[in-house]
Amino acid sequence: MYERRTTDPAPAPPPPLGTIGGQRQPGDIRIGDFVCLDGQYLRVCDMRSAGTAGHRVLIFDGHSPWVMNKPTTTYRPIELL
Repeated sequence: MYERRTTDPAPAPPPPLGTIGGQRQPGDIRIGDFVCLDGQYLRVCDMRSAGTAGHRVLIFDGHSPWVMNKPTTTYRPIELL
């Protein structure tokens, strides 16, 4: 049987339990938020300014740093709200 080829991106995994999603600007990110990268949710352990308020370098455990330069859907633990 033939497999149908698709160019649709793979759906994101379910969000981490106990979190609420929201579209956030780079300046609104907090340590402890979750970002979906490479098909998995990674917790922000640290961050650095990338020269402007519109850019942040997010640092994760076990993953290379990532530059956030546009609004992104992130998930924030309920206890941090």
